Amino acid sequence: MKADMSEKQFTLNVREFARQIWLAGLGAFAKTQEEGNRLFDTLVQEGEAVDARLKQNADAKVTQLKEGISAVEDTVGALQGRAVETWSKLEQVFQTRVARALHRLGVPTRDDIQQLFAQIDALSHNVQELARMTEAETKTRKPRVAKPAETSAETHLSDSLV
Repeated sequence: MKADMSEKQFTLNVREFARQIWLAGLGAFAKTQEEGNRLFDTLVQEGEAVDARLKQNADAKVTQLKEGISAVEDTVGALQGRAVETWSKLEQVFQTRVARALHRLGVPTRDDIQQLFAQIDALSHNVQELARMTEAETKTRKPRVAKPAETSAETHLSDSLV
């Protein structure tokens, strides 16, 4: 009988312990339901705070990068300006030396040739004017009719000069 009792007691203890586990599980479930919404809201708030900090850090890094890019662009612009200036000076020195060498060799410059063209144009214009004036003069002169006596005297005079 004692063995029966101890088995019954053991079974009762196991049942009681299983019931306590079951009740603890139900209590945890109820507590989770109550606290779950609050816990979820708390986690969302913490997530929003972390997100805001990450965005703020990212914005700060982007601003730093933009400032760095701007500084690099300024430096590149300055270097490009110096390079162009140096190249222009080098080109000017080269052109001056070539012009001096050509001058020593007696090669006319573009300005000299342009001046010659201008003189040729002026002379052509003057020749054309003279030709027009001569033509107009010959048209306006009346032809002289030579008298027979004058003709022989002029012929004689011209023969003696030759």
